[in-house]
Amino acid sequence: MKKYIKDLIGLQTTDRELQLLDQEIAKGIAELEEQRSGINTRKTGIEALQARIAQNESRRRELEAETEDQTARLKERQVKLMNVQTNREYQSLLREIEEAKKANNSREEEIVRLMEQAEADQQTIVNDLALCEEEEGQLGTISGQIAAKAKELASQKKKIEKDRDDKAKKITATHLKKYELLRAKRNGVAVVGVTNGVCQGCHMNIPPQLYNDLLRDQDLLSCPTCNRMLYNKES
Repeated sequence: MKKYIKDLIGLQTTDRELQLLDQEIAKGIAELEEQRSGINTRKTGIEALQARIAQNESRRRELEAETEDQTARLKERQVKLMNVQTNREYQSLLREIEEAKKANNSREEEIVRLMEQAEADQQTIVNDLALCEEEEGQLGTISGQIAAKAKELASQKKKIEKDRDDKAKKITATHLKKYELLRAKRNGVAVVGVTNGVCQGCHMNIPPQLYNDLLRDQDLLSCPTCNRMLYNKES
């Protein structure tokens, strides 16, 4: 195997190490963001419940005021009922009294429902606040761990980047440019082996003549399908 192929393979191996380090760093950041997002979502839910409690409390007071007003009017009608002189007036007042009682009963049921809802919402708020406090404590711990890990990974990355620079200097400008272009287009894989005439990058058969040329190991050859640089994996 030609030295420049070995150098390209070595550079690709180093780039893969850097890629894995970046993925690990990104994973830690994503974990933190997910934890923060969960806490923020819970806090948003708490705010929504608090707003509903306030809205329901306002509605409950309105209903209580309406009930009190209608109860006073109901008493007036009941007194008036004792003094009516015709059956028609009596029946009319009786209907008004019954309708007022039904309306008050409906209001009282709604008041009870609102109170029960407020009680349930308040309990949910208490529970969620406790969870937020617990999760924020966990977030602080996780954040410290991830920061320490990120520092360690950054130190490793710096060393590997130095190694990468040294390896890149051994490769000709033409080969390096081609490598970088392919790496950007082919998900970080620019150099691949060929086994039994099959490109291990795109898994397509290469032409027999190209395979024979590859076995002679004379020039830097490329796969006609994926354009990746090839080497004989069996040598």
